[in-house]
Formats: sequence, C-alpha cells, structure tokens
Amino acid sequence: MRGGHVFVVQGRIGNLDCDAIVVPTDRDFVVEPPWHAALGGVAEDEVAGLEPEGWRERGFGRGRSPDLVQPAWFVDVVRGPGPAVEELAAVMDRLRGALEDIAATRPAPGAGREKVLVALPTLGTGGGGFGEITGTVVDQQLATCRDVVSRHDLDVVVVAASASDYTALQGARLATGLEPDLGRDTAAAARELAGRARCGELALFIGAGVSMAAGLPSWEALISTIAERHDIDLDDVPSALDRAELLRRELGEDFGDAVAQESSRVSRYAITHSLLAALGCREVVTTNYDALYEKAVRDISGTGPVPVLPYDEPRSDSPWLLKMHGDVNDPASIVLTRSDFVRYDSRSRPMGSVVQSLMLTRHLLVVGASLTDDNFLRLAHEVVDFRQHGPSGEEPRAPLGTVLDRRRVEGKARLWEGVFEYVAASTCERPEEQSRDLAIVLDLLAAHAAGTAHLLDRRYDYLLASDEERETAAAARRLHDRVARLDGGWRELGEVLGRLGADRD
Repeated sequence: MRGGHVFVVQGRIGNLDCDAIVVPTDRDFVVEPPWHAALGGVAEDEVAGLEPEGWRERGFGRGRSPDLVQPAWFVDVVRGPGPAVEELAAVMDRLRGALEDIAATRPAPGAGREKVLVALPTLGTGGGGFGEITGTVVDQQLATCRDVVSRHDLDVVVVAASASDYTALQGARLATGLEPDLGRDTAAAARELAGRARCGELALFIGAGVSMAAGLPSWEALISTIAERHDIDLDDVPSALDRAELLRRELGEDFGDAVAQESSRVSRYAITHSLLAALGCREVVTTNYDALYEKAVRDISGTGPVPVLPYDEPRSDSPWLLKMHGDVNDPASIVLTRSDFVRYDSRSRPMGSVVQSLMLTRHLLVVGASLTDDNFLRLAHEVVDFRQHGPSGEEPRAPLGTVLDRRRVEGKARLWEGVFEYVAASTCERPEEQSRDLAIVLDLLAAHAAGTAHLLDRRYDYLLASDEERETAAAARRLHDRVARLDGGWRELGEVLGRLGADRD
C-alpha cells in the first residue's frame, strides 16, 4: 500500500469533487450558513439533525444524514478558555479523531480515484478564535494531516479560502521538505515549470483527461452514452469521428443539446482543475466543452466569470480561456464529428492562430490531452515548419512546451522529441494510480509556483524562519503604513507591500 498524500488547493469545498468533507463547528453544534451549501443545500432547520452521535463528549463525528452530497464529519474548532496553544492542540486531536474515523469507515473512492479524498478547510481561523495565530494553525494542521495519511489509506486536501492561507500552507510545506514519491526527473520538471509560471511564461492546454478526473466521460464514452440513451446502434462503425457523424445525422438538431447535456452532468471540479487554476496562467486553451476549469478559477479569484473566447472580450485584469471545440452553453459550436474536423480550419482559423501564437511566445503546458487531435497536431506541425524557416543558429530551438502525460508512452515521447518536452507522471499500471500521480505532480508544481501573499501578514509570523525575518516583516509593515499616506511612486511601493500582506491587520 502506497502512503497517502496531503494536497493543498485554493477554492470552495462545496465545488470540489471529493469523497468526504470535514466541516468546522462549535461544541453547541452551530454550523455557520456558508457551510450549508457545501453540505448539499441543507436547510437551516435541518442542520441540528446532522449532529453526530456522542458529539457532546467527543467534539467530532460523522453527520447523521445519509442524504448529504458526500459524507460529512464535523469537528469542534472553537477555542476554549485555556492558553491558545493548548486549545489548538485539543482541536488537532479532534481533527485527528475525525480523519481516523473516516479511514475506519472507508467510504468508496469516486471518479476513478485510487484513494479516498477528504477535503477540509483551515480550521479555527474564522470564528474559532485562532485567527491571530493562523501561522501556528497552518503548521499544526499540516502536521496532523501528514501523520494520519502516513498511517492510513487516504488522501487529504486542505482547501484554503484566501490567497494568504494558500501561500502560507504552500510555504509551510516547502519549508519542511515537500518531497513526494516521484521520479527525480519528474520532480525537477515540475519545479522548472513552476519557475515559468511565476515569471508569466507558462500557458495551459487542457484536454479531456482533466475533466475525466471529475467523472465526465471520454470522447468515445460520450458518443456511446448518447447513442445508448437514444437507442441508436453504432456497433458496426469503427471510427469515433464517424460514430459521432452518424449520431449527428440520426439526432439532427438535437445532437448539440445531447452532447451539452452529457457534458454538464458533473457540477464539481476535480482536484486537477484546482491545481491547474492555482498556477495563475493568463492564457488557457481547452478542447473540453464543460465549465469546470473556469469554475475553479472563479473560486480562487473571487471575482466575476472568466472571459471565454470566442464569446467574451478578454480583460486586462483577468485570465482568459479559449474553447477550441465549443462550449456547453452554445451547443451549436460543439466540434465532435468527422465533418466538424474537416471544416474546422476554414471556420475556426482565428482560434488556431491564437493557439499557435502561444506555442511561439509562451511555454505551453499540455495536460490531459492524448495528442491525437488532428486540429492540435496540424497547428503544432505548422509552427514547427514555420520555425524551421526562421534564422538558424548553432543552438537548438527551445521546445514549444511540455506534455505532462499520466504514464510514459515511448512512441509518443520519440514522436515529439525536440518539439515538446515529454514528462510522465507515473510508472504505475492502473489508471487510478496514474491519475493520482498526475495530481501529485501538479500539487508539487503548484506549491513551487505559489506566491507569498502571507509574507508580511502578522498572523503568519510563526511561519517565518527566524527573529530577523520577523523583525524585517514588522519593519516592512511600518514602511507600508508610511508610504500609504504618500502619492506618486510611493503608492506603487505601498501596493506591492500590500499584496504581500502588509495591509492586513
């Protein structure tokens, strides 16, 4: 049995696909309204009925209702009258009890996962009374989760609600040595990609494999499912594109709606969506029709919808997402059949040009794509041909990007040698293990790409490495207070210090 892993993402637990959640509350079992949605829209007058057996004695336990979206364990996270450190230790003991209870219950992993995935927030830093020592909470919660997953067959994902909690969690993990069980070359590639993300050099190309991790079907399975629902026989049509073509002819104008309906059956994004969204890439291309990636981005940014090309205008204050093959909100745009692909270049040439510009000006990280899509292959080969006619020199041209595959396919690696860097996430045989290893690689990448939004926030002083660093952070906060009163270039300095947490009391 391979040990568990502690992931860190930013977002909303109610929108993340997982197998169990940990919900914070108090000894009187008061569950705050924001958690009602995460529990599946439980009405306020129904919450009391979720109180676990033995709650008053233990302060943790599984919610009683079997009708929740996923099983929920509740933990009393409110500080008592004693010293903060002792009270926090008691909260961590209750968290440990809840996680061990989940491991003993053994809920079934979902969506092709190898292990049960348990999601929980940063505990006790809101209304729990530990906000002033958030850094200590981060450190102790990570240690508690690591201890449990090292002894039990489950994974844990800590879901940060704010950028400062997220970067603090990532910084704390890196400070203690985040070394997941990955090959040396794979880990090195993840760190290199993280450097590109920090510098704004990285763009994303997201394929169907990312949304399959959330429970959506592959293209082939999508076609088969629609055919079965409408009692259409496709057994003697070998090609997936031709099967889709026949399906369109049989369904007529209902074809696009049928595809959109199947692609919208899942509303919670996968952990891979969260990890990719956390990279902060401003240019993203996908062949997926669903809205899961933009939902993950919106949960991180807390702002309005992500502009989706070609429907929306890009904005300078937001990343954008290009949907090469259509969108569930526009069923007529969906590209899936043989004729769709034949006519794609003449109908969608501007979109292809955008993808090619990213290949030329960014490092394109390709995740979840099989690299068998004729449109993508044509665009890549045209860029390669274009670069071959440019100025030649002794130094080889840099690759167009990196293909991050679930497992190594030797022929694919040879085929794209010199064009894309090829990185395999896993050496395992089972698809569930490969998907988990891919998520772990992305988790390492995201950790190294995370910024330092918490650095000057006094709530996280505990995580700073020395008294000298704490004194420097205090001096930076005082500088922020001084320059915030000045105009001109000083205001820009104040904004930089504010982004590092100096403006948070």
